Amino acid sequence: MAKTALIFVVITALFLSFASSQTADAPSAGDGSSGTPYQIATLNNLYWITQNNTEWGKYYIQTANIDASSTSGWDSGSGFSPIGNGTSSFTGSYDGGGYTISSLYISRSSTDYIGLFGFISDATVKNITLTSITISGASYVGGVVGFSTGSGSALIENCSSTGTVSGTTAHIGGLIGKTQAGTIVNNCFSTVAVSSTSGNNLGGFIGYHDQSSSINRCYSKGNATSPDGDHVGGFAGTMGNSATISNCYCTGNAYSYNRAGGFIGSKSSGTITNCYSIGSATLNGGSTAGGFIALNSGTVSNSFWDTDASGNGSSAAGTGKTTTQMKTQSTFTDAGWDFSTVWEMIGTNYPRLQSIPDGALPVELVSFTVSSIQTGAELKWNTATEVNDYGFEIERTVISHPSSVISWSKAGFVEGSGTINAPKEYSFTDKNLSAGEYSYRLKQIDRDGKFSYSQTVEVTVTSIPTESTLAQNYPNPFNPSTIISYQLPVNSHVTLKVYDAIGREVATLVNEMKEAGSYSDQFDGIKLSSGMYFARLQSGEKVQLKKMILLK
Repeated sequence: MAKTALIFVVITALFLSFASSQTADAPSAGDGSSGTPYQIATLNNLYWITQNNTEWGKYYIQTANIDASSTSGWDSGSGFSPIGNGTSSFTGSYDGGGYTISSLYISRSSTDYIGLFGFISDATVKNITLTSITISGASYVGGVVGFSTGSGSALIENCSSTGTVSGTTAHIGGLIGKTQAGTIVNNCFSTVAVSSTSGNNLGGFIGYHDQSSSINRCYSKGNATSPDGDHVGGFAGTMGNSATISNCYCTGNAYSYNRAGGFIGSKSSGTITNCYSIGSATLNGGSTAGGFIALNSGTVSNSFWDTDASGNGSSAAGTGKTTTQMKTQSTFTDAGWDFSTVWEMIGTNYPRLQSIPDGALPVELVSFTVSSIQTGAELKWNTATEVNDYGFEIERTVISHPSSVISWSKAGFVEGSGTINAPKEYSFTDKNLSAGEYSYRLKQIDRDGKFSYSQTVEVTVTSIPTESTLAQNYPNPFNPSTIISYQLPVNSHVTLKVYDAIGREVATLVNEMKEAGSYSDQFDGIKLSSGMYFARLQSGEKVQLKKMILLK
């Protein structure tokens, strides 16, 4: 009987729709000049930029983290409208200030020039951090920039993206779709799954790198997949016309019908120096795969691929090395690589770039969450691997007006696990906090004293909740994981489960007594198919449901 009732509720919920709206709020500070840029603190401010193309030549600075998850319901499901397009490009300057834009959603599979910035011309785009993006378009599709051109002064610097990017036609990359006309790209990275069914020129970092543009000190950790496509690489799909790539690496795999390369699918001209790849290059029945490059013209010097890890024994250019050789510093110093200011190696690991976020230290942080518990905050984080990890300082700041100076203080310390090649879970409880909004970050410290900061997470600490509530999961849609939050007014036994669209239980996240307070739990749908799912919270006699969408 209970199962029948649940199925009835699930079927009823299939007919519910999300209500969402957009409001364009002009920035409350700044005038758009270089000395007093517009201050972008909210999603409504960001939307204001998209709606005012006469302001696309102005200066902007982001002053707070922006949650863009509601964009999944914008414009009848098409999501966010890119800044800059084929008719009117963005020609100004946007400084992300190191803050995040999370869960940006764009679904415009028949439209070109797609990304946070669709089309930029002689613009500066820097210090932007995109997390958990879901972006799709036709051609010129990237996480941060779809297409960059100009007269040689376009700059993309200190930017990153995580999530998924897809396209239907060509020039599709995790960070950038295509560069040309001397675009400069520095100190950027992407951890994005890039995909197409039959599109050409796909790369984990960039789809097409062209016309004397340069990329330096960047990396990619996402796969690039186009089973019926051509020119697909772990880092870049295609490169030509005197473009350069130096001091870059990638770890993702490339899969296409023709011309798959561990680093680049094909290169008609240009120069690659001091780069390496680890991932595999495989074909879906076509021809030409290479461990580093499938098809090459031009210059490739002092660059390598891992023959063991990739499974590829040949390449049109580059030098194949075993995993042991790739984890030996002399392999690279003998080739003239700069290990004083550019590269470093920690323990028995591959080379990595110095001072680049998300990978600057030998700890792979895979999740970091915070939840409110009565008059405190509970932090949880997981690592995949650790090398010489001394530990984590937990730093906290009170969130105030966006223009205020941020002051971080140490809230505690959790000892690391040294060197470990297995997943590890950590937690920390920050107690006796006053009601308010707080931001946390982890300062991961290596045993030789080097340190790096995680991304920030935010939480609102309140008094004990007055009612039991199940919040909408975040992000939504999600791929592959999402956070489910809930509040309890009294101590009670709690079950939090996830069901598929026909009422089958697929996961039990919580089944225990909980104290009154606010909680968050992560649901991982990596083994599940795309579709609709339901979070079901029962606390005492009260049952609540929320619809979730897994979009792969």
